[in-house]
Amino acid sequence: MRLFVAIALAASGAPGEEAPAHLTLLFLGEVDVDREDALTAAIAEAAAQTLPFDLWLEGVGAFPSPDRPRVVWVGVTIGATEVVALAERLSRALARVGFPPERARFVPHVTWFRVRSAAQRRRALALLSGAEPPPAPRSVAVREILLKESTRTLHGALHVTRAAFSLGRTSRGPD
Repeated sequence: MRLFVAIALAASGAPGEEAPAHLTLLFLGEVDVDREDALTAAIAEAAAQTLPFDLWLEGVGAFPSPDRPRVVWVGVTIGATEVVALAERLSRALARVGFPPERARFVPHVTWFRVRSAAQRRRALALLSGAEPPPAPRSVAVREILLKESTRTLHGALHVTRAAFSLGRTSRGPD
């Protein structure tokens, strides 16, 4: 299974606006199914230790850099501290059950699009220079995190939720 942990993002509601479906907190890669119980227990522990919070998606940037964009992202302003703390808490909890800790510094962001063509490169450069407006800022209420499975298809990745974990809850009973 190819897995990652994420925050779900509701559609923005703006007509014609592309809306990313999630903010990835931790990419786990290929995971054997026999490790799923330990994995879900560690995620539940990290979620229980995190109080619900709100975040604000605003502004654009690019990896690896604005002059060489390969990924265009929307940033997290308000709530960035909480997102970083949650990602670090997840990394520590998963390290205790044998998943290697994340080495790179976590930058809270939502991938908006990948630059795969000349037209996408022109669009990215226009967005990053301010010639084209970024998506409208929006608020997201973070009340749970998700364990997602990613399957590659001919039409892109298909993401399926395997489990949901409420923030600030010590049990996973019914709501």
